[in-house]
Amino acid sequence: MNFFGRSLQAGDHLVTERLGYTHHGIYLGRNKVIHYSGLANGLRAGPVEVTSLNNFSQGKRTYVQSHQSRVFCHKQTIKRARSRLTEDKYNLLTNNCEHFINWCIYGKARSEQVSHAAIYLVTRSMLGGTSGIGGIHMVTSSILRLSKGIL
Repeated sequence: MNFFGRSLQAGDHLVTERLGYTHHGIYLGRNKVIHYSGLANGLRAGPVEVTSLNNFSQGKRTYVQSHQSRVFCHKQTIKRARSRLTEDKYNLLTNNCEHFINWCIYGKARSEQVSHAAIYLVTRSMLGGTSGIGGIHMVTSSILRLSKGIL
């Protein structure tokens, strides 16, 4: 399959744009993608699942994210992703689709989107008059409550 002038390879990291965030998956070949469905299909969190490339992209711009220093090759990335198939422990802040992909490729769950949002919230609280330890505590408490679905 030709994708933005490039053939897709099984094990490629796919990114598709959503309103206000990006969604991540691993291309499996034959127009299939494995991803943490999370909130991709609405407000109810979903499991790690295999879906079609069309369903994953939802008609939105989708591209391959390259990784120059991957720890796991494409084949190992797929094996790692499949090992978590049907896992249903999605958490927006600690176990989302981007955490899942980075764990598959690097062995470490990490989300740049969550990191950037946390930095933004801490910076905003410090510049907006809620500074010092109290302000950081308030932001940290809010992030933790959000991750548990309390907010």
